[in-house]
Amino acid sequence: MAEASEPKDEATTASMLGLSEDWPEQAADAVVNAVDKVRDVTTGPVINISRLLAYLIFGVFPLVIMLVLGIIAAVRGLEIATGRAWAAHGILGLLFVSLGAIAWSRRAS
Repeated sequence: MAEASEPKDEATTASMLGLSEDWPEQAADAVVNAVDKVRDVTTGPVINISRLLAYLIFGVFPLVIMLVLGIIAAVRGLEIATGRAWAAHGILGLLFVSLGAIAWSRRAS
C-alpha cells in the first residue's frame, strides 16, 4: 500500500508563493479600505444634504411661521388699539419700509 503524503503546512505554502503569513488579513483590510473610500465618496454628500434639509425643516421653518404669526398678531393688536384697520396697516407699513430703507443703505455696493 502506498502511503498518503502529508499535507503541507499553510505557512510553508504561503512562503513558497511569496506571500506573508498574514496575507488573508491584509487582503481583508484592503477590501474594507476600498469599500470605506467608495462609501465616503458616494454617501458623504447625501448625508450632508439630508442634514441640511433637517436643519432647514426643524430650524428655519418654525422661525418663519413665528414671524408670520407675529406680524398677524401685530396687525390685529394695532387694529384693536387704534380702532381702524388702515391705521394699523399704515403703521406697520411705515415700520417695514423704514427697516427696508436701513437695510438698503447698508448693503454692499
